[in-house]
Amino acid sequence: LVHLAHCPYNCPHTQPFPRNPAPASTSLLMMIQGQLRSGFGLRRGVERGCPMLPCRPPVSRRVVTRAEPSTGSSGDKEFTSLAPLKPKTPYGEMLQFYLKMQPELFRTAVETQLDRLKSEKEDRDAKRASSATPSDPTNPTQLNQADLALYRRMEEVRAGEMRATLEDLMYVSILEKFVGLGLELLPRMEAFVDAGNINLKALTEGVHSREALELVREHLLGVMGPAAQAQFSSAYIKTSRFQMAQMYAASILFGYFLRRVDSRFQLERVAGTLPEERGDTVARLEKLFSQADAQDLVADESSSTTSKTVSSASETSSKAEPPPSSSSSDAKQEKGVTAADFVSGGDSSSVPASKRKSALRRYVESFDQATMLDTARVVSAEGSQLVERQTGALLGDIKTLTQQVQDVVGRDAKDMQEVMTRMAKAVEKDEIETLTMSVGTQRRAVLEAVAFGSFLREVETHVRDEYGLLTVRSTPLLE
Repeated sequence: LVHLAHCPYNCPHTQPFPRNPAPASTSLLMMIQGQLRSGFGLRRGVERGCPMLPCRPPVSRRVVTRAEPSTGSSGDKEFTSLAPLKPKTPYGEMLQFYLKMQPELFRTAVETQLDRLKSEKEDRDAKRASSATPSDPTNPTQLNQADLALYRRMEEVRAGEMRATLEDLMYVSILEKFVGLGLELLPRMEAFVDAGNINLKALTEGVHSREALELVREHLLGVMGPAAQAQFSSAYIKTSRFQMAQMYAASILFGYFLRRVDSRFQLERVAGTLPEERGDTVARLEKLFSQADAQDLVADESSSTTSKTVSSASETSSKAEPPPSSSSSDAKQEKGVTAADFVSGGDSSSVPASKRKSALRRYVESFDQATMLDTARVVSAEGSQLVERQTGALLGDIKTLTQQVQDVVGRDAKDMQEVMTRMAKAVEKDEIETLTMSVGTQRRAVLEAVAFGSFLREVETHVRDEYGLLTVRSTPLLE
């Protein structure tokens, strides 16, 4: 018989050898070699060595240290609960740690990394501009085709690393804004979702201006449908993961669009260039004429008569509709839209009826199609990637979910009504991935997505204006 297996002690004798003991001289020589190799005595080497050969298991003198994240009193889950999306780069992991454990170092670390990326970009652009054209025959340092392909590939890899780092920096900057409001992003949604307590005031009044809150409320009603009118936030609903992913991504894009529009609106209102409707112009003229008549009467009548006339003129001017460019007038118009109006799902009865549309809504409706599309699209490739990555980390890959729905619903539906009917049946029978959550949790997810889009626009603007690091997208996201 021949011993074919390798020695379980990883000794160097790995060749097949007979099971019968070797001659005494050979066995004694190999035993002495095993002692010298192991550094142990004869008896210990034989007892602990290979049962077939006089050697001992090799003893490693190295000390291996493994670093693990500190879990604290509440475990590792507390550290990773800031967001569902994991960073791509070590810089993102480091900044998330700073944000959670050492927030006083976070902003400095982010700015340092942005400065580093800016310097690298400037150096790369300078080298590209100063280098001669490789196809120039008079260039003595002309590269051959293989070297040129390798050089371009290296540049692509460096650009990809810079973009991944920039995405992580932008993402943790968005997380910083949520942490500043005392909020954490929802964790990945499983089959049953329970978000717990919801700070609606922070997600609404803490993020958006008073003028924008009305549009946020209308968006909430539009995407949630009948569920937004539920009497109790604890009522549970069942929906497909695909529909929830669509709702979340659309809400991020809406928040992005809303922040762009609101910033533009506030700027034009301060500059006094807001477009006015005919009724606004008439109201403004009536107010000016009333004030002029009151001043004329003050000069002609006595003090007692003057006070009555001024009071009457004030009442007359107050009846006129205020112009949209007045900040105080807009504040009165939007006074009824607060965080409390989102608790019942935005029931229209909870907000005072207004005969006029809000100034911000009229401003948006004044856009033509080209302006609307340009304002709605995500400007940078990094921002577009963050929208897709955040949605995928929370609810799953959009492409996979879309393919799953197409396989179940089919492509032969005649109209959208038939598609929705088949979708409802598939959700009821669990033929596709579904989610069960309360109305309050779904409301929080929508408002969180709107806030995420608004913060994304803020961070994107800061990175573009201060560092010029964004990769501008050439095609609009919405067509």
